[in-house]
Amino acid sequence: MKRILATAAAVLCLFVLSACQKPAAVTVIVPSGSPALAQIYIQSDPDYDVDVVNGADPLVAAFGSGSHDVIFAPTNLGAKMIASGSAYVFAGTVVWGNYYLVTTGKTSFSFSDLAGQTIYAFGPNQTSDIILRHLLTSLDIAADLVFPPDPTVATLAAMFAVDPSLIVMTAEPSLSTIQAAVAGVQVIDLQNVYELVSGTSAYPQAGVFLRADLDPTIAARFLSDLAASVAAVNDDPVGAAADAVDLGFGFTETVMMAAIPGSHLDFVSAADSRVAIEAYFTIIMGINAALIGGTLPNDAFYYQP
Repeated sequence: MKRILATAAAVLCLFVLSACQKPAAVTVIVPSGSPALAQIYIQSDPDYDVDVVNGADPLVAAFGSGSHDVIFAPTNLGAKMIASGSAYVFAGTVVWGNYYLVTTGKTSFSFSDLAGQTIYAFGPNQTSDIILRHLLTSLDIAADLVFPPDPTVATLAAMFAVDPSLIVMTAEPSLSTIQAAVAGVQVIDLQNVYELVSGTSAYPQAGVFLRADLDPTIAARFLSDLAASVAAVNDDPVGAAADAVDLGFGFTETVMMAAIPGSHLDFVSAADSRVAIEAYFTIIMGINAALIGGTLPNDAFYYQP
């Protein structure tokens, strides 16, 4: 009887320990830059395991392998990967446009002044390229777009540091870094130009995608935490900048604090983003439909709680 009781007690202890074990952290992958700023307080939460990466290749790999529960990515990239069979759904927009052109020493530097100029850009066939080409075409401005061998924001920032007379495309927080390091930087805010062309200053640049089989309770908590993170970052850029430095974002507090307002962070659910997504994707289809998978996404693209 003692042996039976001891065995039962051991089984009970194992059951209790198992029941009390903390569930595995939700895995998240996010590109550096403004999307990473949006999730500062997600990354600070031990319930989430966040990988911050550079460039689109790790995001493509994540969509293909299903390695992460949550993927932050350009909205068109997510649409293209889902159209090709990736088992994710679009859950909302977090970045509403943060592209800029910079130079120095020009007598005049407005969008119309770009005619006949060389513009060094990043992200060929990505959102940055799409937006810039769309604006140039819409306003009938002929400019020469050049992509360096490693066409990233960091590469262009390094080029600009060497020769600030170049016209270079950038994004936050790189813009704030450039302005802190170079005197007399002239800036064209492409969101203002987009508003001139389309009537709205915001476009759904980057969003968040959930694995299609993610537990609804986990998904709901993540989206609630993300909305709270974005709100906290916008409400207190000083505190968010300090936290970003602690997390190793690679920029100074001053730069991070300046970058937050220009990042245009706002979490908008999939349902409430749909009109903007379809308008933006219609623009992309006019340039190259393959960049979103060939057609406008159907209902299955959008997360439905």
